[in-house]
Amino acid sequence: AISPGSVPDRPTLYAVDFGTSNSLLAAASAERTFPPVPLDPDASDPTVLRSILCFPDEGGAFVGAAALTQYVEHGGEARLLRSVKHHLGSKNFRGTVVRGRMVSAEDLVAHLLRTMRERADRHFGVEVKRALLGRPVHFQGEDDAFAEGRLRRAAEAAGFDEVRFLPEPIAAARAFGA
Repeated sequence: AISPGSVPDRPTLYAVDFGTSNSLLAAASAERTFPPVPLDPDASDPTVLRSILCFPDEGGAFVGAAALTQYVEHGGEARLLRSVKHHLGSKNFRGTVVRGRMVSAEDLVAHLLRTMRERADRHFGVEVKRALLGRPVHFQGEDDAFAEGRLRRAAEAAGFDEVRFLPEPIAAARAFGA
């Protein structure tokens, strides 16, 4: 069983780059940072998870490379969603219909973030509830605060209890400096 809390030589924080096209997750503790996390075993680079969702008409939900595979295997009888982040700042985009049910933008993003968190938790053998999410300086759409609120709610729905944000240019500058 995975126990929460600080375990020696285990991460206590995930830094998530939830992207329009691809997503990444880095892990850290007070003592160290960890090598890139393999999030997508079906991808040519398993540390990169394509930000794609597939909901086959017959049931199930898939992300990343598996989403594309499932879409093809089901002959297009599925909802294939990409670039969900693009719509976070739009108050007009409330969600989309999946198998006859409205699914909110937050729930779509939460599915991707939850998959990332759960795969990283399994990889490290620990449950991490703290997240630092990269965010654009300005989200696409009309309302930055609205978009950040949606991203926060999605991260909380994905199982993160503590969510903080870091503008992507600052994260990039820090990575370059490292």
